[in-house]
Amino acid sequence: MGAVFADIELVNYADQILADAGVPAAVGIRRKVVEVLVDSGATVLVIPDSLRDELGLGTIGRRVVGIADGSTLECDLVGPVEVRFAGRSTVGNAVARPGNVQILLGQVQMEEMDLIVDSLARKLIPNPASPDRARLMAVGVRLHGPPRA
Repeated sequence: MGAVFADIELVNYADQILADAGVPAAVGIRRKVVEVLVDSGATVLVIPDSLRDELGLGTIGRRVVGIADGSTLECDLVGPVEVRFAGRSTVGNAVARPGNVQILLGQVQMEEMDLIVDSLARKLIPNPASPDRARLMAVGVRLHGPPRA
C-alpha cells in the first residue's frame, strides 16, 4: 500500500469553548485545513511547531517521542485541538515537533472518529460498518471476584 493523505481541519478547541460560551475573543476561533499523512504506525497527531503557534495551542507538558528511524526526541504535548474529518470530530492533544515536519494523523484520532484506510482507493474514509456516526469500542473484562453491585 502506498502513502495515504487526507485533508483534515484542526481547530483550537479552547477558542471553540469560549465562543460556545458567548465569550468574545479578540482572535476568533483559530482553525486550519491541512494535508496529513495518515500514519497507522503513529499513535497521536503530530504537527510542526509553526502550526501549533498558528493555532495558538497551549503547551500541556513534554513527552519522549519515538520516531521512524528508532531514535527519540523530547517534544511538547499541545492542545486541546479538535480534529475534524468527514463530518466526524475528536478532541485531544498533539505532539509538536520542531522544524518542517510532515503532519501525521495517528491511531488515536482515527479510532476515536471510527475512520479506516481504504487501501485500494488509498483514501481515509468513515468506517462503512458505522456510516452515520463514529462508534467506539469500550470493552471491559472483570478478571477476579463477583460482579460489583
